[in-house]
Amino acid sequence: MDRKVSWILKELGLWKTLMVVMILRLPFDSLNAILGANLLERFLRLIQTKGRDELPSAFWTFLLFTVLLFAYNATVWSLISVKANLLLHRKLREKILQSMLDRNGQEMEQYSAGDWITRINADADRTAGYLMEPLNLMHAAIATCNLIVSSVILVMLNVTMLAFTLLVMVPFFILSSIVIIRKVPYYKRNAQEAYAAYTNWMEPVANAGETIRIFDGEDIVLEKIEETSLKIMAENRKAHKLGAWSMFFNVLSGTFGYLLLLLMGNSMMGTGIRDFAQLMKITQYRGQMMLGVMCVNNCINRMKTNLTGAERVYEVLAPGEGEQ
Repeated sequence: MDRKVSWILKELGLWKTLMVVMILRLPFDSLNAILGANLLERFLRLIQTKGRDELPSAFWTFLLFTVLLFAYNATVWSLISVKANLLLHRKLREKILQSMLDRNGQEMEQYSAGDWITRINADADRTAGYLMEPLNLMHAAIATCNLIVSSVILVMLNVTMLAFTLLVMVPFFILSSIVIIRKVPYYKRNAQEAYAAYTNWMEPVANAGETIRIFDGEDIVLEKIEETSLKIMAENRKAHKLGAWSMFFNVLSGTFGYLLLLLMGNSMMGTGIRDFAQLMKITQYRGQMMLGVMCVNNCINRMKTNLTGAERVYEVLAPGEGEQ
């Protein structure tokens, strides 16, 4: 978690609440991965050993565990996570508004009207999104837990397969999650600042349109609106392009990994891998590792985007620290 976001959470008094929600949601993906891998292995073994009579009981057993697992996740989501998200939005806006009211006129003029509107709305949403929205901090923690659990199990099943899986994943992960997207926050911050300027120019159109026409200022205002709109679009386009390249290398990593798995699995059959059922089980955990890496990568991209809003909120709530 970013230091500034952590400071905002503590200032709102919601640090412990977020930790509780995260701990409750953390095991879902890992348990679902274990359940799915063992289900596939069990079914294949029953088919191989001609134990088809046991298939119905195995199916109902795994179905029961699946229903219980998803019921648990739905309960945590609907009763705790959603309420915590609403509380976060409310407290964050109240805190920003209180910070505005505590300032004198000169301090209020530090930011334009459009900048204030952007910070209390779009930037507050981005800050809350960093913490609670899909494919952000919460999902990054869940995916990391799943990645660790799947890796540990794969070590016990076949350490060679784990080593080659990491050999494929790590370089692509560094390239897509660190190298390619390092400038995304810069572009997104520029877009947010351009949006604040856009709001400033839209205000006179809404409130003083007749006056602008009387003084022949329409061309100037429309030119400024077009200029800021194009800047917003240009900065967002740069960020989206980097995100697309990051996703491309993620997919490339997954493709190479599956080809490697097929080649190695065929050569190790009967030696390092006992039978086809075990190979499929290894495939499931290897797939969960890839899924975890891709999810973490997507979460990092989204978090970097939302962090631009959190930094702007931090500047308002902690002006002294923000200048350091």
